[in-house]
Amino acid sequence: MRTSVSLQEIRSAVRGGRRVAFSYGKEQLVADLYLLGNAKKTGAYVVMAWCHQPAPEWRLLRYHMIYDLELLSPVEGCRSDFNPHDPRIGAISILAPFAPRGPRS
Repeated sequence: MRTSVSLQEIRSAVRGGRRVAFSYGKEQLVADLYLLGNAKKTGAYVVMAWCHQPAPEWRLLRYHMIYDLELLSPVEGCRSDFNPHDPRIGAISILAPFAPRGPRS
């Protein structure tokens, strides 16, 4: 059975700079959560994450599709290719503590 994840749990994981494991649709992901924001087109909550499993890649995830969240370890540092100004994001709610805050050069 899938367990829903509250928005507060996502906020806490992003604010805490945590690596997490969770179900996303039919996939099992392990990811570092970098940002919680709103999609530019729909206004829906989205999470920007660097996924370690199943494949190493950046993904913009829909909050409502995240289930069974498990906190793993703290993330040590920011990836140099992180872009908080992704054009698909309309507003940023929370950035991870290790993420850059200023404009991208």
